[in-house]
Amino acid sequence: MLTVFSAPVPSQSDNNMRDIFLSRINDRSARVVVVGLGYVGLPLALEFARAGFKVAGYDVNDSAVRALMDGRSHIQDIPDAELRRELDRGTFHASSDESVMADADAILIAVPTPLVKTRDPDMRYVLAAVDAVARHCHPGLLTVLESTTYPGTTRELMQP
Repeated sequence: MLTVFSAPVPSQSDNNMRDIFLSRINDRSARVVVVGLGYVGLPLALEFARAGFKVAGYDVNDSAVRALMDGRSHIQDIPDAELRRELDRGTFHASSDESVMADADAILIAVPTPLVKTRDPDMRYVLAAVDAVARHCHPGLLTVLESTTYPGTTRELMQP
């Protein structure tokens, strides 16, 4: 689900931010942060890294972050050698320090949304991620919710 919030009528400042952002995408200087380094987030982060972006992966699980920084993948589809290649190239690093979001151009949230007994998604992880992103939000930041959830989540939970 991708939602970009902006003023109804773009101002010159909005246009400038958009142009700067697009320029950073084109020249691969955009700083990307992926929140949640599980079976969705880690492959996503490494795809951006392979494409030439500098990517910081943020996760609250310290032991998973340490293993990733040691070149050990906890995701079956990600071989250790693939992870090590991006670590060695300097295009990917993992952190449990949310301050990696402070200078991000784009933050992608890929946290779990397990189902509760009523078969509704448990939104605690999404809300915690949104709170962390909000502490580092700044003009021009693109935020994308990749987590599996219901229509309206961005408008109802993230935007407020």
